[in-house]
Formats: sequence, C-alpha cells, structure tokens
Amino acid sequence: MFEYVTSAGRVRGEGLDTPDGAAVAVLGVPTARVAERFLPAERVDGWRGVRPSAQGPIAWQDAGRAGAAPMSETDCLTANVWLPGGRSDSPRPVLVWVHGGAHLYGSNAHPLCDGARLAAAHGVIVVSIAYRLGALGSLRLDHLLGPDYADAGNLALRDTLAGVQWVQDEIAAFGGDPTRITVMGQSAGGVAVAALLAESSLDSPFRRVIIESATAERVHTLDEAAEVTDELLLELAGPHADGRRLLSATPTELVAAQERMVDRWRATRRGPGIPFRPVVDGRFLHDVPLRSIAAGAGSHIDAIVGTNRNEASGYVDLLRLPPTQALATLERELEADGRPGSAAAYVEACAEDDGGSPDAVAALESYVSDRLYRRPVSRLLDARSAASANTFGYLFSWSRADTPSWARRSGHSLELPFVFRHLDDSDTAREEVGDDAPFELSERMSGGWAAFVATGDPATPDAAWPPYGHERSTLVLDEQSRSTRDPFAARRRFTDAPAALEPQH
Repeated sequence: MFEYVTSAGRVRGEGLDTPDGAAVAVLGVPTARVAERFLPAERVDGWRGVRPSAQGPIAWQDAGRAGAAPMSETDCLTANVWLPGGRSDSPRPVLVWVHGGAHLYGSNAHPLCDGARLAAAHGVIVVSIAYRLGALGSLRLDHLLGPDYADAGNLALRDTLAGVQWVQDEIAAFGGDPTRITVMGQSAGGVAVAALLAESSLDSPFRRVIIESATAERVHTLDEAAEVTDELLLELAGPHADGRRLLSATPTELVAAQERMVDRWRATRRGPGIPFRPVVDGRFLHDVPLRSIAAGAGSHIDAIVGTNRNEASGYVDLLRLPPTQALATLERELEADGRPGSAAAYVEACAEDDGGSPDAVAALESYVSDRLYRRPVSRLLDARSAASANTFGYLFSWSRADTPSWARRSGHSLELPFVFRHLDDSDTAREEVGDDAPFELSERMSGGWAAFVATGDPATPDAAWPPYGHERSTLVLDEQSRSTRDPFAARRRFTDAPAALEPQH
C-alpha cells in the first residue's frame, strides 16, 4: 500500500511494473480549484479519508480532441505524480511537465507523456500539471467587465505557476526535493515556461527549465487581447452582445464559438493562427518574455532550449505541393519577410547546412520551420548569452525510415516519446514513431534530461553536451547524437533579424 500525506489530505498510489523497473503512480491530485469562471484559482479544499489514484477531469476543449476524458470547468487543475519504486536515502529531483496544444487542447494525461518509465529508469519524480485552456484560460475581460477580471487574460499562466508552487509545497511528502524542481514544457507548454522564466525571481519555486519547440515572443498586447475578446463575443452572441454573456454561456457554447474563431484565424492569417496566448498585462506578464530574458530575467536559472528539424512538416508536407508550386510559395514567404528573389539562394543555404540538394518542398518546410520555431528558439538562446546559469541548445533530428500518411519526418512533438521512453509499449507509441525507433536515442535523451534535472548539466558519461555560447554549440539528437557548431549557419543569412520580434498575426 502506497499512501502519502499532503496538506489537503491523504492520497493513495498505485504500484506499477514498467519495462524500466518499478514505479508508483499517484494520479488526479487536486492542485487548486476554480471557484468562479475567469477568476484566479483558489486553494484546494481538503478531504477526509484516502483519495484514490485516478486521472482527474481535463480542461474544457473541443470534444473531438478530448476523446473520452471527462471535462470540468471547476475541477480540472490536478497533478499526476510518478515516483521511482523503492526507497531513496535522499530527496529526489523533480521534473514538472507542462503539456502543449496551441493553448487550446491537451491535458496532463497523454499516454506518450506518462512519467512512470522516466521515473523508474532515472530516479527522478515526474509531475504532470494542468491549466485552463482557450478562452477560459487566456481572455482579457477587464475592458468589458471591470477590474475584478483584470487577471483573466493570463489565467493559464497563473494556473501553471500555481501547479509548480503546489509541487514545491507538497513534493516532500512524496520523497521529492523542493529545492531541485525543473519545469519542462513543449509548444504552448514551452511558451508558458518561457513566460515563467521571464517573470522569475531568486525565490521562484523552480531552478531549472526545459523549453521545447516554443517561442518567447508570441504574446498579445492589451489592445490585441481586447480585439480577440470582442471577436469571440461577436462569434458567441452576435453584434451588440453584452460582455456578461461570456459569464452565462455554457462551456460547450464557449468552446464551439472559439473553435469557429480558430478556424477563421487559420484560414486568414500567416502562421499557426492561435488567437489565445499570454497577454502583456502589466500584472503577471510585464513585457514580451524575450525582452525580459535578454535584460537578465532568469539569468540564475539553468535552461535547455531546443527545437526539431522539421517542425513545420504538419503545415507543409500535408499540402502535397508539386515542386514548382512549393518554390513559388517559398518565394512568397521570403518576399513577405522582405527578401524577394531569394528562393534559389535559400535552397543553396539549406544544401550548405545539411549537405545534399534539398528539393523545393523540403526547402519550403525548412523556411517555415525557421520562421515559426528555429528563429525564435535561436533568439531565446542568444538572449541568455550573459546568463550566469547554464544554457544548452539541442536540435532533434531523428526521422522515421518509413513515411506515414501524415509525413512528419522530425516533426513537432516527435521528441516527446523519446524523452518519456515510450517508443514500443503501446499502439499510440508505435503509430507515432514507427516500429524501429532507436531505443538508444531514447536512452541518451531521457538520461540527459534526467541528469539536467538532478544537477543542471545534461552531459552523461556516454554523451557530452557543451553549453550554448558564442559558437552556438548545439547537440544534434539522432542516431549519432553529436555536438556541432550552429547547424543553421548558412540559413541565418535569411532568418536573423535581431532588431525586431516576430509579427504577432
């Protein structure tokens, strides 16, 4: 029997036998509660008896993406905790996972991010936390409903920080070390972690971060956030609707309205078309995170920051463009960024960086990856050039040998099953990485991530990992896993833009 005593009550764990050894899962532990829509979460109520281990409800989102998981507006803020089996003579380091999903989708229950195997293999505690999504987590309202709702625009960030603070307060009860907490996020989760880094202080509840495939730039001003709110209200209730309609609408109505809005954004805007994102509100978020980090915010916090080679394959490969059309599209992309007539030169830069001769489709995908991911990630790494703490960069470059119908290559989020060690233990894993994914790469990645969580240095006896610096040293993660100087040096002639941030729309 596994029981743990938190400040709110006792919880029960479930023993697990994984391919990497014994682990314990404690699922669905409440970290906070939502007492009222669009207001900050409150301290969780206590309970009597022993709370069983069971996945909690997830945040409201499009039902087609939620699957069979129940959704709740009030009880969605929970933590899943995975512990190594057996006893430890000293408190264990802790990894807190923040899921992605375009600020609209996802949960702390995705099977490829289950922390049991990572915990069992490397002796770390893994905690997956939750936050409110979409309009319920990132909707400016003070301009419509008054100052009582001044925090509504950044509830997702506040929920994330509350989850990390819960870990700091409670993890000792599970054998964890509250002074060795690393916060890791991917995509929208990485955006949240970058924001927490930008707003961190010496007494922040974490000392390390891992930011995967995310930007520290794509945020809203107050005026932009107000436009998003007004557009959602129009979608929900038509012209001249009172702002209080946002309070009375059911969650189903809100999600349906935001999905119609998201579809319109994706059809009419260049880029991912994500209307809900952090807001520079002067209360939680005080500036674009990149600017704060460049000015020294989070300098004392160790960081791993990286991206995948083919981040934009989901945007480009699935279009199935013929080469001539892909080349014309690449030319339009370059022209939109002020570099007309550069398509052929960009293709040559790709060949210089990667070897070989990329076709037009591969070059287009590379450029969109540059614009949406690699360029922001590079700027974030460069912004930490004067940081006193460690900074490490990576490029995940493994690509499955077969070509699935969705043609991802080294696509967005493909690194996650390697980090969490889920390559061959479910149909979901095999669908993601194929039948022959190299477990040696998973060993290197999960080992490096765990070493960083424990010590702040991801180097292991089997894999050196030099820090990122003026040479932009980057660990390329594929079957060979080698360190290299800037792997995109030639492309930078087309993508470096130090004086400006990415356009928001």
